[in-house]
Amino acid sequence: MKKTSAFVNKAIAALLVGGMSLTAEAGAQPVSATILEFAEENTLFVADSDGGQILAYTLPKAQPAAASASYNLEGAGTQIAKLLGVDSRSVSYHDIAIHPVSKEAYISLSVQENGKQKAVVIRANQTGDFSKVDLASLPNTAKQLTDTATDKVTFWRDVPASTLGITDLDYVNGTLYVSSLSTGEFASTLRKVPYPFDDSAMTSNIEIYHTVHNQTETRAPIRAMTVLDLEGVETVVAAYTCTPLVTIPTNALTDGAHVKGKTIAELGYGNTPLDVIHFSAYDHQQQKEDFVLVVHKERSADLIRVADLVNANKEEGLSSPEMWAKAGVATRPVPLAGVLQAADQDEQFIATLKRNMTTGDIDLVSFRKGAYFRLNDFISEYNFADYEYIPEQEMFRNFQNLLKTDSGYSDLVREMGPQ
Repeated sequence: MKKTSAFVNKAIAALLVGGMSLTAEAGAQPVSATILEFAEENTLFVADSDGGQILAYTLPKAQPAAASASYNLEGAGTQIAKLLGVDSRSVSYHDIAIHPVSKEAYISLSVQENGKQKAVVIRANQTGDFSKVDLASLPNTAKQLTDTATDKVTFWRDVPASTLGITDLDYVNGTLYVSSLSTGEFASTLRKVPYPFDDSAMTSNIEIYHTVHNQTETRAPIRAMTVLDLEGVETVVAAYTCTPLVTIPTNALTDGAHVKGKTIAELGYGNTPLDVIHFSAYDHQQQKEDFVLVVHKERSADLIRVADLVNANKEEGLSSPEMWAKAGVATRPVPLAGVLQAADQDEQFIATLKRNMTTGDIDLVSFRKGAYFRLNDFISEYNFADYEYIPEQEMFRNFQNLLKTDSGYSDLVREMGPQ
């Protein structure tokens, strides 16, 4: 595939600054690779926060996954660092996305080398094959965003505001939703970008009431979000730092609008939400139900029934201070400690990038929906060789055998009675 000349690249860059988006055969390399999102089966969006742009890469046609299978790649961080020829301490992980057809994991990261940052996207499968995605060889289009935060402003002395230039992406029915920090008084910005890219986009400024801070906020950006249908109304469900959960109807997101989100929950102070994902799962009666999972940096993850979100969204919303306790929509805490990013993998699993609490390494592992824990992460009464399951525990035995198989320990499956 022929590479675009330097002259053409400069021309493309100049047009992009003006808001245009052009197709390039190859050669586009983001300054940073932060948030990942899939559109159609062969389209991967890569958010370039430092470059203030979003790149859409066309991937080669993928083969469908043979069957649902769990990721059990402990020590994935060490393998990735070895692949890249760098020290694992120089690698920062940003996001994970699952290819909708192959079910391969795509991981965005940055590598610090000689004081410079390099953007990398890694592809992995369940058998442990890791490879670097050659972004420069892929056909792509780009969308330059306007008025994104720059590194002229810093937080905590050395954290540039540009790292919040694009905080999350979600693609729904031909529209890419982009949460970001922008310049100006109303810095919290939500964009609707049509895909395929053209020179149009709708940019709205968002304000919310934050119960812990007891104030209306216009600067703090959405940190993680998902877009879903709440009784026929397409709605952004967004989580902010410290940790209000807010709903925003997408039909309110017109260009130049100042939109007030509805605060439907307070999930806890002193915390940053890392991811919000929407998926379907079966309950104990084998009935399929929709859920939203909010993964946190400092707290247990929150599992929320979409039916409860619907009911909460019908109410007025929270409007009075709540300093310490949770408030609003009912949530179920689930034990996903150490999870950095999550993605809906398939009907059975959620795929995650997880910090291993024992080794400190990065693991690429799946969690079974409905369980939300990995049985091999701890040792319990059931692990002793002389433990005897009684008939009333048949359900527990079968469930634990399933989780053992998920984690790669099918040789430890237990029958009834002592072993």
